Amino acid sequence: MIFSFTWQRTSRRRRLGGVVLVVIVGCARAGDAPGSATRPPSTPTPAAAAGAAEVIGALKLVRQEYANAVPPAGGTVADATEYAETELFAEQAESKFASLAATAATSGAPDATRTAAIRDGLARTRAAIARHAPPAEVASEASRTLARVEELLAGAVPEEIRGAVLATARADEAVAAEVVVGEYRVGVASGPARPIFHRRGGELVAAAPDPSAVYLAVLLRERRTKRFLPAAQVTATLDQEGRRSEIALSELWGDFHQYGANVALPGEGAVTITVHASPPAYARHGDMLTHFVTPVTATIAAYVQQGALRFDAHPVQPPDADYAIGDDVLQARTEAGTLVDAGPYRIGLIVEGPEPIWTWSDGAPVLAPVAADATNHVEVALLDRDTGQLVPDARVDLTFLAGTRPVGTVSLYPLLSIFSHYGATLALPPGVTDVRIHVDPPALGCVDRSRLDRPAEVEVPLPPRRGANT
Repeated sequence: MIFSFTWQRTSRRRRLGGVVLVVIVGCARAGDAPGSATRPPSTPTPAAAAGAAEVIGALKLVRQEYANAVPPAGGTVADATEYAETELFAEQAESKFASLAATAATSGAPDATRTAAIRDGLARTRAAIARHAPPAEVASEASRTLARVEELLAGAVPEEIRGAVLATARADEAVAAEVVVGEYRVGVASGPARPIFHRRGGELVAAAPDPSAVYLAVLLRERRTKRFLPAAQVTATLDQEGRRSEIALSELWGDFHQYGANVALPGEGAVTITVHASPPAYARHGDMLTHFVTPVTATIAAYVQQGALRFDAHPVQPPDADYAIGDDVLQARTEAGTLVDAGPYRIGLIVEGPEPIWTWSDGAPVLAPVAADATNHVEVALLDRDTGQLVPDARVDLTFLAGTRPVGTVSLYPLLSIFSHYGATLALPPGVTDVRIHVDPPALGCVDRSRLDRPAEVEVPLPPRRGANT
């Protein structure tokens, strides 16, 4: 194996170990390299795990971007911007692995065979990209190499995605019953009444719970990935022998994203809970254009017993085998490269070539075509510093600076894509050297305690422009 590092155990890792293990076991990758059953690598140090995670993130972006750049038969480039990004991520994967291998050589005895196999796989992937091979060939080569790099993590969760993995594990543990309807998974959780903070006039205001009520939450997630779906209108209707009570659930931030309310239960006995959710009122990139554009309704049987909601077992289903929990956060961090801290947030700025987006209007996506003078698509990845999760529903504004002089502003759309972010396609003003990023707190409320309760602002240098028409 490449690394022979000592795992520095901490009390925090011991606390997380049990809950994280469940997620990792349930997320085995498809396409693991056959016949790669060498002795397992020792668990890497946090720095080595972070390096391996960067290589993994770059390779996953290679697969994603190349599939959008080259038609299935190969031989030509259909989207030059996506192709340029593929080349960049393939180059990054090679350079990041070279740094990782060099570090390993000074920290332990590297396995020359495994190192060579990964280097060769990265080289073959770049060669396939250069000759415009069919996307299936590039994906296969990248997946084999990716599986070898994943072995370096030896089951450890990279610190970069630990928050996302933990949030998903906590959500799975909280769900009492889950129903899959089309692309949606609808989970229901319940327990004692909880403090809920609603945002009013820019402030989070606590609503004290009625002790006789119970907390009812709906977890609206993607079936394929378990990613949480924001900006929906969600109701839960409780029906007991024809007596119906419809409750509007507030979008809330907590240990994980949820829609919830403290509710009064009917009397003892069977009750039917019907959950209705609108599609996320979010703008989209092309990869999400046809997904989550219709509402969903799910019916779950429950019963009231001793003042609490009980459910028959409807276990949480695993995500698809080609997706690992935390992939979205890993890819967001990889695209951004550098993250900076600002208030309760961790922020990454991404500048790409221009591309269309679809805004959300009157319950449907509407094309916002690329203007003739557009030079770039600008994105912000926004993470919660406390939990490491991607933050939805915020307002993000950019001010472009030439030195210290403002030369333009833009408000970004919240966007569904391979990772949730904020973005806009625009004509970047000439002479821009820096970007001021202003974040207003997300529109959602909070459960249990106040979170993400203040605005933040930070200035960062304009990053290199990938595939820009400049």
